[in-house]
Amino acid sequence: MPQDTIYSETNPGDYVILPAGMDSIPKEVKEYLEHGIVEKKPANHSDWAPLAYTIGALVLIWIIIRIRDGKSKGYVALGSMVNNESDYDIIEPGENVEPEEPDYLIYEGSELNFTSEEIAKVLNKRSRYFIHLSDADKEKFLHRIQKFIERKTFFIHDKSGFKEMPILISAAAIQLSFGLDKYLLPDFPNIHIYPEEFIATEPTIRCLEGNVSDNCINISWKHFLKGFNLPDDGQNVGLHEMAHAYYFQNFETGNYIDHDFVHTFSKFNNSGNKVFEQEKVPGNDLYSEYALKNFQEFWAESVEIFFEKPIQLKTVYPDLYDAINDLLNQDPGTAPYLV
Repeated sequence: MPQDTIYSETNPGDYVILPAGMDSIPKEVKEYLEHGIVEKKPANHSDWAPLAYTIGALVLIWIIIRIRDGKSKGYVALGSMVNNESDYDIIEPGENVEPEEPDYLIYEGSELNFTSEEIAKVLNKRSRYFIHLSDADKEKFLHRIQKFIERKTFFIHDKSGFKEMPILISAAAIQLSFGLDKYLLPDFPNIHIYPEEFIATEPTIRCLEGNVSDNCINISWKHFLKGFNLPDDGQNVGLHEMAHAYYFQNFETGNYIDHDFVHTFSKFNNSGNKVFEQEKVPGNDLYSEYALKNFQEFWAESVEIFFEKPIQLKTVYPDLYDAINDLLNQDPGTAPYLV
C-alpha cells in the first residue's frame, strides 16, 4: 500500500489545474502538472540535471504552500466541484456536517440517516447494476449500503456535498461484494472525495484519480462519475479502488476476513498469472498497460472488466472469468442488465 490509479488524460487541457491563481505557478510546475513529465533534451546528465532539480524544488515548494493552505493529509485537490448538476441533492450545511476548514467538509455516515427511498432514488438514476436486480436483491442491496454508509466518514474536499457522493461510492463497494459474506471494510473507515484528480505527495509526487492508502479510500468524483455514466467501457475508478480495499481487508489487515474469498482467491491467482503474461504479448490488449504494472493493479482492473465487459472477458479468457465468478459469487455475463 498505497495502490494508485494514475491520472492519464489524453488531453491535459480538458481539466482545470486550479480554480484561481494559476498565473502564480511557475511555468515549469504547470508543465509538470499538465503532462506529468518535463520534456528532456537529448543531452548529457549535466545539461538537464540542474533544471530537473530546480523543477522538483519548485513543485515541492508549491505543494507545501497548498498543503499549508488547507489541503492536508498528503493530498492536494485540483479544480473546483465539477458539474454541479441540477438533479443532485445537496446535503445542507446544517444536516450533520462539520466544516473543519474552508473547502473541507466532514460527514459522519452514522448521522446522514438516508432512507431506503432516498438511496433507491439515487441508484435508480445512476446504477445500471441496481436497476436490474430482482426485488429481493434490491432490498438486500439497500440494507447493505445503509450499513456500509453508517460505518464510514466521508470527507468532501469542496464547498458543497451531494447525497449522491456517499451513496454511489458506497454502492461501488456493495456491487463488488454483493456475493460475499463480509462487505463492510472496517479497516477503511475514511472515504475522501476530491472534485477532480488530485496530487499525492507521499511517498512520491503523482497525479491520481483514485487510490487506497492507510485507512483511507480516495476518489476523484469526476472520474468516479465517468465510470457510472459509461458502464461498459471497462473503466470504473470506484470498482478499481474497492477491489484494492477488499484485497487489503482480507489479506493484509488480519481483521474481518471473508475466508471463502481468501480461499478462492488462489484460483484467481492461477488463472490471472497466465493472463498477466499473455497480455504482455503484442496483440493482446484487453487490459491497459497500467494493469501490467504489477499484479495488484491487474487484480483491480480485472474487477472493472469483469463487471463492465463480462462477455469480452468470458470470450477471451474464460478460465479467468470463471475464477472471478467463483471468487465474487456473481455472473454478470448472464445478468439481465446486459440485455
